[in-house]
Amino acid sequence: MTLENKKILAVGAHPDDVEIMCSCTLFLLKVLGFEIHVISLTLGDCGSVEHSAEEISRIRRREAKNAC
Repeated sequence: MTLENKKILAVGAHPDDVEIMCSCTLFLLKVLGFEIHVISLTLGDCGSVEHSAEEISRIRRREAKNAC
């Protein structure tokens, strides 16, 4: 069996969900030649008591980009 379109889209509700729950699987798929894409359905602008919504969203976006 050959796969013509070797692309994966990993979807998570929050920033870092995919990285925490699927990183090993995505790594193995990458090794097998798949193109990996990750999407987060929220901005990640909640849940911090020390950063503003805008700042924590920027931090989480940067962390997700680095993780990918």
